[in-house]
Amino acid sequence: MISEILLENFLFMQKAELSFSSGLNVITGETGAGKSILLEAVKLLLGKKARTGLVLQGQSNARIQAEFVISNLPELAGLLEESGFRNEESPDLLSITRTFKDEGNGRVLVNGILTTAAFLKQLGPHLMEIHGQNEHQTLLEPEVQRQLLDRTGDSTHKNNLAELQKVFRERQKLQEKLFDLENKSQHAAARIEELQTLVKELTALNLTTVDEEDNLKEDLKRLSHAEQIIGNLQAAVALLSGSDETSGATASLYKTSENLKRIAQFGTHIEELFQRANGLYYELKALETDLESIAEDTELDPERLQQTHSRLADISRACRKYSTDFAGLFALKASATNELEELSTPDSTRERLRSELAKVDTRFISLTDQIAGTRKKLAESLHTSVSTEMACLGFNAANFTVALTPVTPGLHGSEAVEFCVSLNPGAPGGPLRKIASGGELSRVALAIKKILARCDALPTLVFDEIDAGIGGKTAEAVAESLRSLAGEKQVLLVTHLHQIAKEGSHHFTVCKSVKNEQTSVEIKRVEQSERVEEIARMLGQTDIQGLTFARNLLEKRAEATI
Repeated sequence: MISEILLENFLFMQKAELSFSSGLNVITGETGAGKSILLEAVKLLLGKKARTGLVLQGQSNARIQAEFVISNLPELAGLLEESGFRNEESPDLLSITRTFKDEGNGRVLVNGILTTAAFLKQLGPHLMEIHGQNEHQTLLEPEVQRQLLDRTGDSTHKNNLAELQKVFRERQKLQEKLFDLENKSQHAAARIEELQTLVKELTALNLTTVDEEDNLKEDLKRLSHAEQIIGNLQAAVALLSGSDETSGATASLYKTSENLKRIAQFGTHIEELFQRANGLYYELKALETDLESIAEDTELDPERLQQTHSRLADISRACRKYSTDFAGLFALKASATNELEELSTPDSTRERLRSELAKVDTRFISLTDQIAGTRKKLAESLHTSVSTEMACLGFNAANFTVALTPVTPGLHGSEAVEFCVSLNPGAPGGPLRKIASGGELSRVALAIKKILARCDALPTLVFDEIDAGIGGKTAEAVAESLRSLAGEKQVLLVTHLHQIAKEGSHHFTVCKSVKNEQTSVEIKRVEQSERVEEIARMLGQTDIQGLTFARNLLEKRAEATI
């Protein structure tokens, strides 16, 4: 669950440090006060793409930082370990920090290690879900409804779903290979002739090693400049060895060494100079010998030069013809040889693929049948539990069902999933997307989320104005449902209703003010008298009578929890 969040120079908020508890954390404030700032911060921590204008006017940087307790989230801990982001000092804690600049890019840190917003998106589904007006609309999408139904299944069902996707993709690949083979078989004669020609040409090229081309280019450079190389080597040797008329550098250095040798006994520094000169003489003598040897070994070889030119030209023509580089010729020959072998023995290859496909088909059908049977049971269970929960939320004789319609078996099974409801006695039922209004959809979503809370390890749920369009007894019913849900999950809730706000374990208020034409927003936790005043404000009655009524509401709520 989320335990702390820090906002600094973020949007209109200069600084806020908030500590959340387990249970129900309510956030209230006047319309337009800035409650959405906290929700925007949470979404950014979960990987939402940053936009411009997040930095408080007059500041250069903004920061959001949150601490999460992940002691009961082994999958998340495993992901952090695998990705190298484990908190070594406190493995049960996760820290996420995002910084933003007025100009330029910000940074993302997980447990102090630099990462990306894309990685936060991987962490988000393990940490919390946000449910607002936009998120409720996704509940109308058949794909989302299928995912919600499947979330109520056990580990066996979820493993079957994962394996189904793997088997489906393997099945697709085998079908594509078989289809390609059938197509190739129809044009086999022409293709075989084409491949045979290609392999024959590449074989005639006598490809040996992938570094042959580089070696040939090196030889070409040496052979093309052989005369220049020999001339310069001989000149260098002459300078070192000398001639009948003049002494070379080697002989001169030898004489220098001999002169120093005669006086070396007269001083340590002269002895050192002799040793240096003597070493240089032997080094220079070795250099002279090596240069002479290379000069003798270097030959003018026009025939080999022509052969190298010819070989490189053959390689170049082949590369241009087949639109590849020298290394690609090796791969092309191997690929053509394999394809030629398949086409030359099509029956055995076809039978092998058909045999493999038959085995995969059997497993695919078995998995879709198992998943279909499980979904039928899950649909019946969800029908009962959600219908019961909806009745508690103010829907008289509400009926929730899950329609399973057979479809062509595919990546997600062999049935389409559609949530259907009948919200009022005597009213015809139908798909949720056609029946529910905005307020009704919020309550249906709450009922479903409450059931799902018992089916997964997700620690935190965030609700943004789930109370829209309700009041009176329905508001009390929603408040009771949220209080019950908060017994199983940490809940963060933005609300305008005092019936719901009074149920909070922690209560935060958001206030907006304008000073010197500058807008600022403050969020803080309220307790005791401040909380009484906030409940009274939500009642729309801030006089003594309203304050007394608000105090009584909170006292009764406190007594009920004892």
